[in-house]
Amino acid sequence: METVINRAIALRKDGLYQESRSLLESLLKDRTFAAKAHLQIAWSYDNQGKEQAAIRHYKLALLGPLSASECFDCLFGLASTYRSLGAYAEALLYFERVINEYPESIEAQPFYAMCLYNVGRHKEAISLLLELLVSTTNSESIQEYQAAILLYAKDLDKIW
Repeated sequence: METVINRAIALRKDGLYQESRSLLESLLKDRTFAAKAHLQIAWSYDNQGKEQAAIRHYKLALLGPLSASECFDCLFGLASTYRSLGAYAEALLYFERVINEYPESIEAQPFYAMCLYNVGRHKEAISLLLELLVSTTNSESIQEYQAAILLYAKDLDKIW
């Protein structure tokens, strides 16, 4: 079964989306692999620019057994897909779940910040991005101002 999934991934990466999905459909009746197949189908639709079709498969994938990394990928994919479709409230729910359940996965933070911006929570978005910048940069110039940046990130409107 893993061979089928690996073949489907290769087909998707080659841009053969329908072929990939057709192969994965053979796994949807198998409880052990259905969630993984739904996740791969969702990615196939997303990669093809058919985000609306991907949503159903992300949700179905979340109902079955997934590894922790697959669950992260599924939640992150679903949140990003909702955001790309302008369904910001739904996206926010899934981004917050990603951030809470996988706090070490900083790759989700910029996308979460974009969603915060989309729902009008601009200060939170900028604060998150400033904290991310300080914690991930190699720039000595930025590191030199780390304390000041983090102070402002806590309250962007504070005046002294």
